[in-house]
Amino acid sequence: MMRRTPLRNPGFNLALLALLAFPAMGAAQYEEPPPPAAYALENVTVVHADGRKEAGVTIVVRRGLIQALGLGIEVPADALVLEGDSLMIYPGLVDAHGDLELDLPTLDGMAGVLSWDPPREAQGFTPHRLAAHYLAAGGADLRSERNAGVIAAGVYPEGGMAPGQGAALLFRKTTKTPRDLVVQPRLGLFFSFQGGRGGYPSSLFAVIAHFRQMFEDAARYGLIMSEYARNPIGMTLPRWDPDFEALRDAASGNLPVFFLADDDEDIRRVLSLADEIGFRPLIVGGEEAWQVAGELAAKNIPVLLSVDFPSPIDWDPVEGEGEGGGGGDDEVVSQEELEPAAAREKERLENAYATAARLIEAGVRVALTSGGGGGDLREGARKAMEYGLSEGDALRALTTTPASILGMPHITTLGPGMAANFIVTNGPLFEEETRIRYTFVEGELEKGRKAGASGGGEAPSVDVSGAWETTLNTQGMEMAFTMTLTQDGSSFSGSMSGGELGEAQIEGGAVSGNSLTFTIVFSMGTESLEVDSSATVTGDRMSGSGSGAMGSFTFTATRRPGAEGGIR
Repeated sequence: MMRRTPLRNPGFNLALLALLAFPAMGAAQYEEPPPPAAYALENVTVVHADGRKEAGVTIVVRRGLIQALGLGIEVPADALVLEGDSLMIYPGLVDAHGDLELDLPTLDGMAGVLSWDPPREAQGFTPHRLAAHYLAAGGADLRSERNAGVIAAGVYPEGGMAPGQGAALLFRKTTKTPRDLVVQPRLGLFFSFQGGRGGYPSSLFAVIAHFRQMFEDAARYGLIMSEYARNPIGMTLPRWDPDFEALRDAASGNLPVFFLADDDEDIRRVLSLADEIGFRPLIVGGEEAWQVAGELAAKNIPVLLSVDFPSPIDWDPVEGEGEGGGGGDDEVVSQEELEPAAAREKERLENAYATAARLIEAGVRVALTSGGGGGDLREGARKAMEYGLSEGDALRALTTTPASILGMPHITTLGPGMAANFIVTNGPLFEEETRIRYTFVEGELEKGRKAGASGGGEAPSVDVSGAWETTLNTQGMEMAFTMTLTQDGSSFSGSMSGGELGEAQIEGGAVSGNSLTFTIVFSMGTESLEVDSSATVTGDRMSGSGSGAMGSFTFTATRRPGAEGGIR
């Protein structure tokens, strides 16, 4: 007889979770089995960042390193052999302007703040702050980034003219604390022309004047410190100012400045300030950087170019004429026939799409970025390729160039003895249908989302959105929980929770007809346990099954009355 287990004992529930994901662990005190001693992929095509291709090779990963890579490699007996035939290996993607949650201090209101003399926190002027000190996410929270092939990123405090210093992170899967992700804690200052909160400086003119004044004050601060060190007679002990220390490092060229600027005039203002003060700028955003390409190339200033392109509002790219291949095969509308607003928008967007190719042609180092997490790197690269960017340049702009900018140039090198940081795809990286099957970060494996997660198969005939009361059967025990789903087209995601069960995430959900596939991801400390599942939906009832690494389970679910969804 099936026994129903109440969710009242946290220790027991943790064990039950372990049984769910790895049923055979019951004899091993409910501990996650260790990873294999090594991984191997056979008959793969390796594409290096410089464009070289090696076909039919075998790669072996052991202790975080690529142990062997080449033709005729014998697979070690203790290696777990992953699917390899017809798959391709690329360096991992690097997002030089990524997104990671930062728990930054906030100013409690503006009461008592004088608009003409606000504190630096109100001005957004805290260059001493390090993003590395305020990371709020660990390796387990970065699964979606690794699923997308991103193995590293630069993250920055944002909001204000000088909110702090960025950090370069490697998206390690297993971390005890967020700081275990940090590779470069002082990557560089992050500047923008954003004014303060309800006080000076608020206008562009005032912001530029304030930059000048603060650098002047920092220079004076340095002079006082030097004079005191030389001869303290007649002087009181100078007060330490961490903001001025950071500005002095920037003015001396020891600390680069990542300057957010999209407009070509703003970019010229950055170049002028850099010439005047002496800091080393990198342009972040750079939508109109193509108009300043010659100056950027002459000064060897890199551009962290956002692929978070604006969405068309007035211009319909399907009907419009795309000079770089962006137009469709339907009725072609000439530039002269477009409404003025649509024509202006078309010109702006097509220039944005072509910026990467124009900059690289001019000799500018370009790293394609998500623009702080808003854009999809591969999708953005495909759009740039439609407008003149070569495949080789696109690959370098997503791998070696950003890795070098972030101070970790070797993470994208594929070869024996190098750290195992790479992605495995089921086709050429920039083809729209290509999926990332595996991501390795220092030898730790992350399985990618299934191809169905982005569509494919039959059109959905059901909508699974809503709350489902679910009963799961495994190892002779029953477990009750609530599954909450949200569907968008043929994809869905959600969460599951119940009593003291805690919460698990539902990822990579795909709907084909009335059939579902998805992955349940449990977090257990610093580890995550993945359970592949499938189900069939009939009206407001669902039934399905799943399996962990060493066992299986079944489940049934009923949608709560009044919940969204139903038959399409």
